Amino acid sequence: MRRAVADQDPNTLIRLLLRHTHLAQDAIARMCDLSQAMVSRVLNGSREIRKPESRRRAFDGITHGYNVPTTGMARVPAHLALRLNDSGEEAASALRRLSQADIEHTPGMEEGSGNSAISPAVLSWLVRTPGSAEVDPLTEEGPVAAVRAASTAFSSLDNRFGGENARTTALHYLHDTVVPLLRRSHTEAVRRSLFTVAAEFVLSIAWMSYDAQRNGAARRYFVQALDLATHAEDRLLGASVLSAMSHQANYLGAHAEARDLARAALTGAGSRATATMRAQFLMMEARAHAARQDKSGCFRAMSEAERAFGRRDPRTDPGWISYFDHAEYSDEVAHCHRDLGHAHVARRLAEQSLAASTGDEYARSRVFTRLVLAVAVLGQGEVEEAGHIGEQVVPLVQATSSARCVGYLNDFAQRIWPHRDQPEAARFLRKARAVAATGQ
Repeated sequence: MRRAVADQDPNTLIRLLLRHTHLAQDAIARMCDLSQAMVSRVLNGSREIRKPESRRRAFDGITHGYNVPTTGMARVPAHLALRLNDSGEEAASALRRLSQADIEHTPGMEEGSGNSAISPAVLSWLVRTPGSAEVDPLTEEGPVAAVRAASTAFSSLDNRFGGENARTTALHYLHDTVVPLLRRSHTEAVRRSLFTVAAEFVLSIAWMSYDAQRNGAARRYFVQALDLATHAEDRLLGASVLSAMSHQANYLGAHAEARDLARAALTGAGSRATATMRAQFLMMEARAHAARQDKSGCFRAMSEAERAFGRRDPRTDPGWISYFDHAEYSDEVAHCHRDLGHAHVARRLAEQSLAASTGDEYARSRVFTRLVLAVAVLGQGEVEEAGHIGEQVVPLVQATSSARCVGYLNDFAQRIWPHRDQPEAARFLRKARAVAATGQ
């Protein structure tokens, strides 16, 4: 883009206009004062605008229409990938445009993608008639197996090292491998299987984007994962996407939207939801109530979640909900009690979560839990112990590429800052200064 503007090259700018805007060829032709046939030849590479007068006229027409010479001409349309599509082909096309814009760092990804922008997509999903409960088993061979393996690998990198670690590589795989697979002709069984694993893959990119605090991009990927799950006729996976969207909304302070998204997940899944799913969806609702300081709503949702979790049978769960084990459940309850100011209970549950979590698979999750524990210990008045816990977490945060981990660390730093005259607090704040805004 910079080179095309600097060189006053209308041929490249015309191709960029078609790629990054909704302008049709005839509109571009009118803008450049050229014939549509000429614009078509420029786009397919068979001709170039060479005459100086024609080049100048076309360049002036483009730059006048987009108020350049800045590099802001190409922008992500505000509504891109924020609606459900009517067909699988349209879904693949939207994913191609979204991933390409993301790879090329096109401006505008965060614009027009606030929480209210996703409401039409959620409503569309809710009112669509669910497919038959009797569906053929997914195909797990060939390209389907390859995409699933890639999704598992990228999710593992995300959970262990943070969202920014492999996000760019995942975007290229989506654009260059997954999208072309979605656009090919397949048998119905393979088509549905591909859309299912593609939905899981796009959901993993949404989580990576959210963890990296690229929240506008994350919302767009969440909506597209919901769309793919719809075309795969996988109602439960779609409900899980809404639950993930609730998680993001709550983190960003949109607590009412987080509550409604969690309820939509429960409503949309209906009686098909396994006990594990119900427990997870209910805990997202409980988290939203706790953040709103709605104790009665929080305890109601937590009580229902506890009953559901007690009935869970992991053998009946799809693979994508397997992470919601005792460690994860205890962590979610600990978050609720932290937000409600119940330090003693939050501490006990955070310790239970850490005791139940082993290995490196969910290293990032344990960072979150340790910082919930640090806040709880501080809430009990144990400044020295809380500072020590926080000090131990700092290198773990530095070892990830997780903006959310930094956010949790920053939250704890702000809470302990009033105690900065105490040695352990001061030592933690010095160590945290490199990665958190400690107020110093």
